[in-house]
Amino acid sequence: MALLVVGCNHRSAELGLLERIAVPVDELPKALHSVVALEHVTEAVIVSTCNRVEVYAQVTRFHPGLQEVRGWLAERGDIHPQDLDALQYSYHDDRAAAHLFAVAGGLDSMVVGERQIAVQVKHAMEVARGEGTARRVLQRVFSQAVSVGRRIRNESRISEGASSMVDVGLAAVDASRGIPLAGSRVAVVGAGDLGGLAVRRVADLGAGHVTIWNRSPDKAERLATKLAGTVSHAVVSRLDAALVDAEVVVCTTGAANTLIGSELVQGVLEQRRCNAEDRATGTPSPLVLLDLGVPRNVDPACARLPGVELIDVSDVRRLAVRGHTGTVLADARRIVEEEVERFAAWTRAAEVEPTIRAIRTQAETVRQAELERLRGKLATLDDQQRAAVDSLTRGIVNTLLHHPTVRLKELADLGGADPGVELLRELFDLPEGDA
Repeated sequence: MALLVVGCNHRSAELGLLERIAVPVDELPKALHSVVALEHVTEAVIVSTCNRVEVYAQVTRFHPGLQEVRGWLAERGDIHPQDLDALQYSYHDDRAAAHLFAVAGGLDSMVVGERQIAVQVKHAMEVARGEGTARRVLQRVFSQAVSVGRRIRNESRISEGASSMVDVGLAAVDASRGIPLAGSRVAVVGAGDLGGLAVRRVADLGAGHVTIWNRSPDKAERLATKLAGTVSHAVVSRLDAALVDAEVVVCTTGAANTLIGSELVQGVLEQRRCNAEDRATGTPSPLVLLDLGVPRNVDPACARLPGVELIDVSDVRRLAVRGHTGTVLADARRIVEEEVERFAAWTRAAEVEPTIRAIRTQAETVRQAELERLRGKLATLDDQQRAAVDSLTRGIVNTLLHHPTVRLKELADLGGADPGVELLRELFDLPEGDA
């Protein structure tokens, strides 16, 4: 068995490839089941964000499992596996855990120290657990990753001054417009985690009015309640209605297909011109579209429309700054190393558990058989006496197995349990199926 991760991120691949292999939220269950359907994959979690698509898997055999997961990603992106090799990365066992811990701690993010990735890692685990594709190993490593991310943020200065993709994107909007967001009319498309963060940020920046649109109106309404008493806001059911009065549109959905096409925007621009004429305000203000979706929420052709400025994830990448000192990063990486050793110790202990369990099962079978053989001779005993005999024999078995069990776990913790496991399996004549 081996733990592995195969993925592409903002450093290894262009936005176009990330778009093709991205797994939208509504496709995640199906994608997870298609991964565990691979011959050598027993568990799977998919982390798909605007900056990375990573498949974490527990496989029965490393090399075949690695090729299967690589092939799955290549097929999803409609790219030849050999062409994908130069754009992806893969790690296994301790290095896979180290990578996940670094991701959860914001060390591998475009904006180092950003907090949103911790939420995304936790959500990926929860979906996989709900679908039954994350079981013992992946639940353990992902649960630990969430804790590691929290520890990194609490024990290092990684989050001091850290921003997020939303923050960098909104800074790009300010730079594009030449004026701050304060007082502006902003529409937020999407009410998920990223949409919620966007709503909070634009409110904090003093937006004059916030309009929220989401495919699920109930979710948009719940998000809007969090703005009560902070900023003027509204929820709309039609996407074009969200855009007509906005000066800035922040797109945050995980939709598989483009939501805002050039025809929709052309219609919105025409309506904005009519509204401006009716109000005698002259030319309508430019429309700035900030697209943080992967796949893209906005058709790139919208950038060619007059009066429209489109800022997408590629633009945000160029503005992201990784400005933490070596000391801060070293402190965070030290925490990752400590946590990797904890996971490795758990893994080593887990490797001997099947042998310990098999020995105890065999011993219990022998104990029960001997009690059954002597049942006739014990017939004169009352219930209390029979319970005493049962307790006595159980205690003998536990005492005999205690030292070998403890010693095997100690050897596992030191990384040298394999010879002991082999010897015990031979001495107790344990079948290979119990390994």
